[in-house]
Amino acid sequence: SDISEHISTAGTEASGTSNMKFVMNGGLIIGTMDGANIEIREEGGNDTMFIFGCLEDEVPKIKERATQGHYPIDPRMQKVFDTIRSGRFACGDSEAQEKFCGLIDKLCNITAAGTWDGDKYLLINDFPSYLDAQEQVDKTYADKAKWASLSIQAACSMAKFSTDRTISEYAKVIWGV
Repeated sequence: SDISEHISTAGTEASGTSNMKFVMNGGLIIGTMDGANIEIREEGGNDTMFIFGCLEDEVPKIKERATQGHYPIDPRMQKVFDTIRSGRFACGDSEAQEKFCGLIDKLCNITAAGTWDGDKYLLINDFPSYLDAQEQVDKTYADKAKWASLSIQAACSMAKFSTDRTISEYAKVIWGV
């Protein structure tokens, strides 16, 4: 695989060692500024990742605006919701359709964005920038020489995350050996 998605909402779930391993092998990441993605970007540079979504310090303001009813749904996301609501993916299974619509109803509870009663992980907020980042991925991938260069750059920048370095540091700092 040439790209991996690490899409946790900033400040909610660390994107851990799996994406570090992925980049060590020349893969690029599309993701949010969360967890290990932050460290990987610090080491590899801005060009080797396709970042989208809000930043951790923006989350409280997004939640606050939502409580006031200002949590707009992008028309492209609304189109996705409408397609799901049409029954296209339930394939005639009324139980599945009910579950799909229940999920959409919860996401569309805009005054509860950022809570378990609404769009807990701010998917609606991050969707437009996710699409923009995917468009950038497609554009970059079309230029095979550029993609290869970025893959090499990313892989070469991951020395900090090597097992040898990590074990050596743990031995000295944590275990005192």
